[in-house]
Amino acid sequence: MSRETILICDDEPSLRELMRIALDGEYVFEEAASAAEAVERVRELRPDLVLLDVMMPGGSGLEALAEIRADAGLQETRVVIVSAFSSESDQQSALAAGATAFVSKPFDPDDLAAVVEDVLGRND
Repeated sequence: MSRETILICDDEPSLRELMRIALDGEYVFEEAASAAEAVERVRELRPDLVLLDVMMPGGSGLEALAEIRADAGLQETRVVIVSAFSSESDQQSALAAGATAFVSKPFDPDDLAAVVEDVLGRND
């Protein structure tokens, strides 16, 4: 079985590293540090999953998500919002915008891994 590609989109290098560690190297990781770069990398890589922060330079993660959802070839891309903006209304806004799932920051590494496995269908 080939390893799935996960695009980690966060402007904080330490958080991108923490996500890679939490997911235990079972995946191929790519990174983006801004909303614009996130959209560009999704178009280029067609990753199996995108972990997307909301607050990033060059626009919000929700704006990036809207661009991804507006592209007919990317509409099925699985996107998990990982954000410190984690009120019930923030989570509902992310899901309404087309997010597949939502993880609050700070996150428990085991919880992040469980959400990723669930979204990728590894818990079947």
